[in-house]
Amino acid sequence: MVENADLTCNLVYDYYETRILMGACRYGENLPAIPRIGGSFQMAPRTVRAALSRLEKNGYIEVSPRKTAKVIYQASADQIKENAALYFMPRCSGITDFCQAGKLLIEPVWEYAQKSYDKESWDRLKENMAKLKTVDLSISTRMHIQVFSHLGNKLILNFYWELLRYIRFPYLANHGLHEERDRELLADGKEQELEFMNAAFEGDFAACISQLLAFCAEMDGEYGRKEKVPFYWNIYWQRPQLCYTMASRIITEIIKGTYPVGETLPSMPVMSKQLNVSYRTLRRTLCILDSLSVIRLHQGKVSEVCEDIEQIDFQRLEVKEGFRLYRESLQFMALTVRPVFLYTLEHVEKEDLEKLRHGFIQLLNENQSERCFKLALDFIVERCPSAAVRECYTRLSEFLVWGYPFALYRIRKQHLHEEYTQMVRKSAELLENDDWEGYADSWKALMEYEQKRAEKILADYQEQGRMVP
Repeated sequence: MVENADLTCNLVYDYYETRILMGACRYGENLPAIPRIGGSFQMAPRTVRAALSRLEKNGYIEVSPRKTAKVIYQASADQIKENAALYFMPRCSGITDFCQAGKLLIEPVWEYAQKSYDKESWDRLKENMAKLKTVDLSISTRMHIQVFSHLGNKLILNFYWELLRYIRFPYLANHGLHEERDRELLADGKEQELEFMNAAFEGDFAACISQLLAFCAEMDGEYGRKEKVPFYWNIYWQRPQLCYTMASRIITEIIKGTYPVGETLPSMPVMSKQLNVSYRTLRRTLCILDSLSVIRLHQGKVSEVCEDIEQIDFQRLEVKEGFRLYRESLQFMALTVRPVFLYTLEHVEKEDLEKLRHGFIQLLNENQSERCFKLALDFIVERCPSAAVRECYTRLSEFLVWGYPFALYRIRKQHLHEEYTQMVRKSAELLENDDWEGYADSWKALMEYEQKRAEKILADYQEQGRMVP
């Protein structure tokens, strides 16, 4: 089951709202029973009821005791067309972009995640899927949800859900359209799964994108061009958690030297203005950084940036959450950074590659090899042609800097520069030789290595109840 009830409640709400507004569920039709909906979305009955309650409150359905919910929203064919136009036209270019982004961000994760199932578990999964074969959400979509959930990485699952919520057209599928493919997917062995899922992804997207482009072109003359709505990865569903982003920003500025190690931070009024946040958010963020030993708070005095990480308060909820985001972002990047780098390197100008190479050389000359992560990931965020990839890696980069205090604690008195000197030198050499495959492979290996070290930190803490350097 997906753990975040607020998240899944929103997802099932969006699914049925989309189907109702755009005519896939018509007035007078009954929705599936709660157990069937829960089985499709891998969620608890109470979460389904919460979503149905919201749909009823907004006038889409009627919920009666001991009966399945009934659609009460009425709309003419013209209204349904307008609903679709107002949603899809501003997002047409973003949805088209996902054709490429899915190959870079979804397929590598799927290939890795489905390997975690043995044949017995895989057969059991398909058996459960077959029991819900009349549900309109395709088997391939539901299989992605189930397998990504099994992976145990909330960030990856959240990203996939957000992708679905943005593109929406898989919500409009009719069971009859993918019934034959679903039957094949459920019948064949696991060894052909990747081929089937890739074909399903291509088939769903290719057919729907061509229809979507034609529809938006037709509606353009009737409704005029709409302001574009880009994809935004909303990670925090329960409530905005600005303090995590602020903590990442301050750590980044410490690494860059804006807030030098061993010196005091600016006053609260100055920092609040610099970061454009309220006193309350800034104060909470500074408390988190104090728990990480990145800074030292003094009662009634200014704060100072610590030279050494002496102790990390792993009992603090925000520290645990920050470390989770760090670990999960590492895994997400370890699985996707190779194809993302290759795709980006293939689509940039020669001078951009030369600038990246000189950036690595400069880090060596300035004894700041620890900044190689920011340099490499900023290159993706700024240069990758896919907007979805840029958005994804922007968020992942924010969480990656949470590894800074853990790295300092691990190496203690050593200089962090020494940890990554070899990687920086290798990156510069590979770029100089136009060895893009080698460059992408080396970054994949580094992310995998960092992920294993993060997992070890967690394992040691759970075993001994404290951080182990």
